[in-house]
Amino acid sequence: MRTVHVIEPEQTPGPVNVVGEAITILAGGDLSKPFEMHIQEGVQGGGPPPHFHPWDEAFYVIDGQVEVTVEGKSTTVSSGGYVHIPGGAIHAYKNISATAKMIGVVSDPRGGQFFAAMDRLKVPEDLSRIVEVAERYGVTFLVPKTPPTL
Repeated sequence: MRTVHVIEPEQTPGPVNVVGEAITILAGGDLSKPFEMHIQEGVQGGGPPPHFHPWDEAFYVIDGQVEVTVEGKSTTVSSGGYVHIPGGAIHAYKNISATAKMIGVVSDPRGGQFFAAMDRLKVPEDLSRIVEVAERYGVTFLVPKTPPTL
């Protein structure tokens, strides 16, 4: 059952570290169905590789600039800009300013669950674990195949 969900500033949860991005899960799971809300903060060059998942996702940039690529089309989204990405669409983003901060909203509790499970995993050391966690939560990364060794 859904209930009123209030977080006072002194009760804001700490962020999880998702491959260099600090993601604070403000509302997630059964507390806020049918959506979740996150604050995502990163540094220049940060962001996930091309991927897709079954849930819708939206970003509202509150600081900096982010290059968002959806289905091969890239757009620079600056502070005050918004982008909605339908479930199943191949997408990625890259922080292009020194720092960037976004409010993220997803339409499935697996989003926050995925972020929490990714906490403190690193690339390349934990790559196999990252892929395993992604598969468990319905996220598919599209990474280039490594050429065979000769």
